[in-house]
Amino acid sequence: MIMAPFRIFTALASLMALSACFYSEVPLIPPGEQVTLPYDGVVLCLADDCRNVMVGGDGAYEIPPPPDEADEKPLQVRFQALMTNVNNPVYLAEVEMRDDEAVSFHYLVAHIREGAATHVPTYEFAMPACNDADEDTQRESSFERVDAYSCRVKDLAAFKDYLIAEHGADFGTEAFWTED
Repeated sequence: MIMAPFRIFTALASLMALSACFYSEVPLIPPGEQVTLPYDGVVLCLADDCRNVMVGGDGAYEIPPPPDEADEKPLQVRFQALMTNVNNPVYLAEVEMRDDEAVSFHYLVAHIREGAATHVPTYEFAMPACNDADEDTQRESSFERVDAYSCRVKDLAAFKDYLIAEHGADFGTEAFWTED
């Protein structure tokens, strides 16, 4: 399930090719159930690819295509709080990916990048891998392995519980956010 829409963060496509990603064919964060980050305008980064984005009228952040692909639609990113009881709150991000007519929704985690040198809040993404979970964990957490590179998420609440249980302690470490 690797898609390369207008190169949304070239790094996103690279990470998807290198690790097992979580996705769904339908949005699990429907319009109206997302949160707006503490700021309407933010910088979103995956690795070294950063984009200035604004929240749209429906509460989704829109990532515009690069100038050489201006005929493409902006990508939509919706957020929900994952862990707010920490110094640097962690959000679940749902990125709408398009490949011609095919649409899928990919799940990443995000938090404010430490030491970012911008006056606009800079959020960085990380993509937890799904290939570490055994079959019992997959069943309990409501996701299933589709192939060596992807797992389909079926239930958002169970998936969020899995992320907190599996990676909650890691969210506070720099290594989690910088390792591929």
